[in-house]
Amino acid sequence: MVVVAKSRYPSVWAREAAERAAEERRAAEPPSSPTRAQIVRAAVEILDAEGLDALSMRRLGAKLGMGATSLYWYVANKTELLDLAIDEIYREVEVPEEGHWQLAASVFAYSMRQTLLRHPWAARLIGTRANIGPNSMAVAEKCLALFQNAGFHGVEADHAVTTLMAYVLGITTTETAWRETVAAAKMSVEEWLAQHKPAIEYAVRDLPRLRSLMKEVQGDVDPREAQAVRFDFGLKAMLDGLAARLPAS
Repeated sequence: MVVVAKSRYPSVWAREAAERAAEERRAAEPPSSPTRAQIVRAAVEILDAEGLDALSMRRLGAKLGMGATSLYWYVANKTELLDLAIDEIYREVEVPEEGHWQLAASVFAYSMRQTLLRHPWAARLIGTRANIGPNSMAVAEKCLALFQNAGFHGVEADHAVTTLMAYVLGITTTETAWRETVAAAKMSVEEWLAQHKPAIEYAVRDLPRLRSLMKEVQGDVDPREAQAVRFDFGLKAMLDGLAARLPAS
């Protein structure tokens, strides 16, 4: 006797048709991997290594080993991708929730500066779009709490946060722009400075104060170290100024 296994399909043709339909459905579904978080991290890696202009859906797809079309299951366009990338780097920003407010504000400022130096493309974007992602909003919430706990009331706490953030962004944006200029010239910092030294000396030839300052800052000082010292000077001055505006206890 021949035993025939039961099938839920009435014929081979019905089974094959069902299998083809299932294949088409699977092909239309977004791939199970990578996740959106992995896509965003890959975008940040491209931005860090190659800059803003290098990022495209095609370039990102190639890095992930997937077609650019598949990326649209996760993000609608490059603009959305940049919003997600900006919010991703805010994960790295530290805002202490304990300790003296000036120390906590300093930790935040240094952390924000280092984050922007690690991701120089971000300095060009912050302020050009609404940074209302969960990570950036969490940083804003902690900063607001920091200044409220220091004794700033109402909208003045927000003014203090905005003032500090404007200082960090302003000075660091200039610093990252200079570093990108040097990198684009394919020179070391020392080579770049040596190339421009004659023009600078000529520019200050009739300006005694600037000429004297130039002589003072020349030497073996690392320009990046000098930038850090300058940042520290301005930060301390700003925090001292904010402290002077606190209500008398």
